[in-house]
Amino acid sequence: MMIRSVFLLVPVAMTFSAATLADCKSLAKTIQGAAQAGDLETISRQAEQIATEPTCPDSYRPKLSRMAAYAYLRTANKRMEAGASLQAQGDLLLKSLDFALTWQALAMLGDIEHEEKRYERSSLYYQQALSVINDPVATEAEPPQAVIATIHQKAAEARMLADRYVATPINHRSGVAEGLALSSVRSFTVKRVPLPVTYESGSTRFTPKGAEAAEDLATMLLKRTPSSISIIGHTDDRGTEAENQRLSQKRADALAEFLRTRGYKGKIITEGAGESQPAAISDPSIYNQEEIWQLNRRVELVWPENS
Repeated sequence: MMIRSVFLLVPVAMTFSAATLADCKSLAKTIQGAAQAGDLETISRQAEQIATEPTCPDSYRPKLSRMAAYAYLRTANKRMEAGASLQAQGDLLLKSLDFALTWQALAMLGDIEHEEKRYERSSLYYQQALSVINDPVATEAEPPQAVIATIHQKAAEARMLADRYVATPINHRSGVAEGLALSSVRSFTVKRVPLPVTYESGSTRFTPKGAEAAEDLATMLLKRTPSSISIIGHTDDRGTEAENQRLSQKRADALAEFLRTRGYKGKIITEGAGESQPAAISDPSIYNQEEIWQLNRRVELVWPENS
């Protein structure tokens, strides 16, 4: 049976020989036909030609690449519709990224890593997805705001739960921090974002992860120079309500003082919310109690212009 399958592929290879791909038009026709048919092998064989075909304008190559990438995505979706798991689609999703970065593949890979509790990698994938969505060239059709909001929330949760600090991705063209550093993603407005500025137990001293997060925040603020920000401290529900309120205020104040020592000149409004505002968690059922406490122990950055 395996020999017959290989044999049946031979006419396809002959049909789309190099001689028939003499120009960009025929290359596009080949990729489009293979994409519609789910013929990933043919698409894979054309990968190098997408980058090298001399008759293709440079402006058109990304479209061919996205066409190829979406073929892998469609195949993954069809397999899941037939009952396959998302986890089983990892190789297809990674292969699609070899052609073009799509927010769908990045978000799905984020879901795979999140379910396996590999939070650092999960946050990176989700943040990349946000950056790709925010690029109108890479993502012409903006996804619904509810979808963007869900990806943003998952990215923030994964960053909070990661063992190490997950830095925000940097746009290599503009040098601007993206991902969770964005105050808006297309038409979706980010009103507040939880920061993994973590502290030693019962203290206002940063943990190593918290110190990295605070430094990254300071760097971002010095580049963007907003006139003012708000910082809200939160705790989990262990301890007394009064103690938690005092501790959350002290932690917010400690972060504000740190930002001032790093040179931020804008107005900083601090607030301690204690345990009164538990985190709105995307899906509490996937987290254990310690992870929920960790998500509740947070400092939130509020963009005043978006509040």
